[in-house]
Amino acid sequence: MRVRVYATLRPIVGGAEPAVETQAGQTVRDLVNEMVAHWPDLRAEMLDGDGNLLRRISIMLNGRNIIYLDRLETVIPEGAKIDIFPPVGGG
Repeated sequence: MRVRVYATLRPIVGGAEPAVETQAGQTVRDLVNEMVAHWPDLRAEMLDGDGNLLRRISIMLNGRNIIYLDRLETVIPEGAKIDIFPPVGGG
């Protein structure tokens, strides 16, 4: 599985592709929980007080937004590509 983070999340995790231990067959929630446990500063950037994903965060699994799948309960398939986007401004 390949995980990439973008923009303001990169300095928090130390680069574009953080090393994670979550495996195929686990859920996106497992991945997010692992990342927040390893990089506590991600919590405020990604989760609300109840542990739910903030609406401003987009997580793509093989190019599809998880909100159109099973959200955080989406099971990660073998060979998955996951991209995590914070809100990004520009012009």
